[in-house]
Amino acid sequence: MTAIVVSVLFFVPTFPAFMLIDWVDANTVNVFESGLSAPMAFGFFFLLAIPASALFLGVTMLVTAALRRLLPRQTAGITPIDSFAYWHKRTVSMVLDCSLRELHGLYASVYAPLWLRALGMKVGRHAEVSTAEGMVPELLQLGDDSFIADGAMLGDEEMRGGWMILKPTRIGNRSFIGNGAYVPDGTVVPDDVLIGVQTRTPKNEALKPGQTWMGSPALLLPARERLEGFPERLTFRPSMPRRLGRGLVEGLRIVLPLALIIASGYLIVVLILPLAAANGWGLQVANALALAGCLYGVGMYLIVVALKWILVRRYRPRAAPMWTPFVWISEAVTNLYESLAVPNFLDLLRGTPMLPWALRLLGARVGQRVYLNTTDLTEFDCVRIGDEAELNAWCGPQTHLFEDRVMKIGHVEIGNRVTVGVRSTILYDTQVGDDVQLGPLTLVAKGERLPAATRWEGSPATTAES
Repeated sequence: MTAIVVSVLFFVPTFPAFMLIDWVDANTVNVFESGLSAPMAFGFFFLLAIPASALFLGVTMLVTAALRRLLPRQTAGITPIDSFAYWHKRTVSMVLDCSLRELHGLYASVYAPLWLRALGMKVGRHAEVSTAEGMVPELLQLGDDSFIADGAMLGDEEMRGGWMILKPTRIGNRSFIGNGAYVPDGTVVPDDVLIGVQTRTPKNEALKPGQTWMGSPALLLPARERLEGFPERLTFRPSMPRRLGRGLVEGLRIVLPLALIIASGYLIVVLILPLAAANGWGLQVANALALAGCLYGVGMYLIVVALKWILVRRYRPRAAPMWTPFVWISEAVTNLYESLAVPNFLDLLRGTPMLPWALRLLGARVGQRVYLNTTDLTEFDCVRIGDEAELNAWCGPQTHLFEDRVMKIGHVEIGNRVTVGVRSTILYDTQVGDDVQLGPLTLVAKGERLPAATRWEGSPATTAES
């Protein structure tokens, strides 16, 4: 029942958005009666869909935050799984998961901290939060200048013997939590600590300020590469014009994908209604809707392809501080790829011979007879995959990191006949030799060179027995 209520909660904001479009259309052009051409109708609805998308997102945030405030605050402690506290935690988790899907573009933007504060989380000044999961708003505190990367798990509850355990979790000032890292509930990460990609954060007594940890189980690294020479006005303390510029770019990247989807839906209705009026809602209309759905998916993908080549052209290895236009535009292209091309088209091609061709158009160099069951690519031009390689579900070449508020981009080269296991990650500046096998959940650290015909597993990757 709770799942149904939460689903309805996130569906309700569509009504004011569509009512706005219908009211403006009825009092201006009246597209359904005007006989406008398809391109003109799409353009008109796209313009109307921009404020409607902003309205949808705003109402969704307000309704979600209001519901969040109506529920009692979550507190640390141990409670049975058949208690109100457990239901409360599951409800909040559903709300956050739905917000991550519906408000995807909001994360990894300057607006994410505002959104999380509205949900009751303590978020420090200048914090950066991407698509983290498992957050318990009242029990999570993010320090000033902290950075939470994609897919990090932050302070989720622990279940043990039919009991739910909730503890407060804190991330210190200027600390970095890497992609896919796991921070158990009750963890206190000191200031200026780096938790690497796919790393399980060690116990509190092992953590000290200024440390770098990597792997599962975590290994303390004596030193790490730091890029010097970028002024703080481009990393941690940008000027107001830069803040406004990034806010504008990210505002567009949040609103425009939804506007494209809404405009496409209206265009399909405009084209299908005359056919239905003439022939009834039979097989002919069903075939037309099926064709429209296929064209919609292909169209969203081609829009992303065009924008990638227009806005970014070709990705090359580089280091760019966060508060520069290249980073904002690159992240916008990635967001469009993840919100338009992947769910509407590329996900449907996973595991088929067509996915490599689609990624080649985006700039990736993919060999012959490659099996791809993942779409987790970003800087496409920096990826080379050899002939007959196999990349399994949710694995990916990660061609950039955001350490020290600098976007570092590098090549990932995967040789011929390489097998990459499920949820494995290959960081940038790496070369994986021919006939290498990577086990599931394996992390290939940046700068590694894996010799041909070897087997590796673990985080970080170590040689495995044949």
